[in-house]
Amino acid sequence: MQGGLGYTRAMHGHPLLSALLGQLESLERSAREMRVPLLAGQAEALRQSVLGVVGERAALEDAAAVAMAKTRRLKQAYEENRRRYENTLRAFDRFRQAFEILESLRALDDLADVLEALRKLFRVDSMLLFMDAADYGQYLPEVISCVPQDVLRAMAEPVLAAGGRSYVGPVAAAPRGLLTPAQAKRFGSCFAYPLEDRFHEGRWAGLLLVLDASPERYSPEMATDYMEHFSDALRSALVGAVDRLKAEELREDVERITRHDLKSPLTAILTLPQFLLESDNLTERQREMLRMMLESGRRMQSMITLSLSLYRMEQGVYALAPEPLDLAALVRAIWNESGGPYRSAHMELELVADEDPFPALGEELLCYTMLANLIKNALEASKPGEGISVRLRREPGWAVAEVRNGRDVPEDIRASFFEKYATCGKAGGTGLGTYTARLIAEVHGGDIALETGQGEGTVVRVRLPMNA
Repeated sequence: MQGGLGYTRAMHGHPLLSALLGQLESLERSAREMRVPLLAGQAEALRQSVLGVVGERAALEDAAAVAMAKTRRLKQAYEENRRRYENTLRAFDRFRQAFEILESLRALDDLADVLEALRKLFRVDSMLLFMDAADYGQYLPEVISCVPQDVLRAMAEPVLAAGGRSYVGPVAAAPRGLLTPAQAKRFGSCFAYPLEDRFHEGRWAGLLLVLDASPERYSPEMATDYMEHFSDALRSALVGAVDRLKAEELREDVERITRHDLKSPLTAILTLPQFLLESDNLTERQREMLRMMLESGRRMQSMITLSLSLYRMEQGVYALAPEPLDLAALVRAIWNESGGPYRSAHMELELVADEDPFPALGEELLCYTMLANLIKNALEASKPGEGISVRLRREPGWAVAEVRNGRDVPEDIRASFFEKYATCGKAGGTGLGTYTARLIAEVHGGDIALETGQGEGTVVRVRLPMNA
């Protein structure tokens, strides 16, 4: 009997094929016993055909088994890649949120809250920050550990000695000096990243240490690109916040020195017209000019003092002392004292007031400065031969001043028109005029707004409350 393997597989694989093979074998034996060679040959041929089908079926089953194995492997690989993708996506989103938290850091007093928010976001047991005491100690809250530079160096150098920018792994294998004995007992794994001082070679700004109780949380095999990039961003946010504080201190020192240095010679300048006014041989015109010089000098002296007031407004600690004043008289004084160069260019200021005098409530020097800045801006935006107007009118509970000129404000500066240092296309412009006007309007409890565009010119509208 031939085809034993196929027969055996048929026997175990499909009952009908097994029965058919048995019947064909019986038929073949009977035909040979009866000496009917033709029938015996046909039976043998049929049996061989059935065995061929059996063999093909076995091959198909083998191919199906191989395909199923491949499918299982592909499915496992797909699931693994999907998990990796989802983990990467979650990690990316977590770090995106971390960068948003860092961007929210404005005051260093909030640093402890920011670190706690980051710890919760990363779901770790502890996030510690060590900073250089010499550069940052006087600025950072007490909850941040500020240590001497030699201590930072002793923590940072062993981390870098391994050849990387950071250490990630079990606390048991952490570089010597990085952890205290208590931390080594409490935690299982950690991430440590020295924060390089970008401005002083060989010095360290600080070190970030992230600790977790799980020994598997931070393993040596894990990628650290995101954590290192985040650590660099944390350092930049801290250094930027401290630099802003240092710059603010420097600005205050410079302004204090400047006020002192300007006031000294100005006092002598103010003495001269006062002395001359005591003379008897002056014409009335000469006396008027001397009085204008004296008034302008006194106003300049007040404006030097005003710079400190503006700083206090920015800090929200300015104590306003409003008094009744005449806005129409202020506008005329501004034009008389500052309008000379513009009158020479055939430019005019038109004052339109619902009342004259026009009573309002505020600090005279502040209101003078606010209107002077807006009028100066309007004149500088105009061309020779053009004019501007100032309208003073009432709204219920408000005194309103509108400064109008015939030119539109450039579109790219409109959104930031009242922001600090916002300027566009004006030679020598500092971007402080409208910013100062906004501060003054707001400290009075009022507001300021811009209307411009469509080729219809520009109106800056200030509202001051009628009641303190």
